[in-house]
Amino acid sequence: MSTYEEELQKNLEEGKMPVGDELDIKAYQHVFDALEREPAFSLPSTFADQVVNLAVRKHRRNTFKEYFWFSFGMFLLLIAFVIAVALTDFRISAGIFSGLSSYKGLLIFGAFFIGLLHWLDKQLIRSKRTIG
Repeated sequence: MSTYEEELQKNLEEGKMPVGDELDIKAYQHVFDALEREPAFSLPSTFADQVVNLAVRKHRRNTFKEYFWFSFGMFLLLIAFVIAVALTDFRISAGIFSGLSSYKGLLIFGAFFIGLLHWLDKQLIRSKRTIG
């Protein structure tokens, strides 16, 4: 905004007759008159509910699209897996895990210990967090 425009605006706000181009003065006066009046429209009382419903519908539609494309991708992945198994004569083999068979006790203890820690976490720590 130039200083000329600022001076026009300041004079009109104070109620003084500004000095300058008559067309600019009338334009500024027209804008200020329009700003003083309340708008001729009002929003219906259900406007907020309509906006929320529209947002929820868009969210549901986007969620459906996401699930559709995820499912379609998983289906194609399964088809590709079946084709790959059929074309490569794939055979299931324990291979690398055969060395772990001598550590059965350690693996069972590890699984039990992790389960115990999970149970303790739910019983002691998370219950206190939800109370406080």
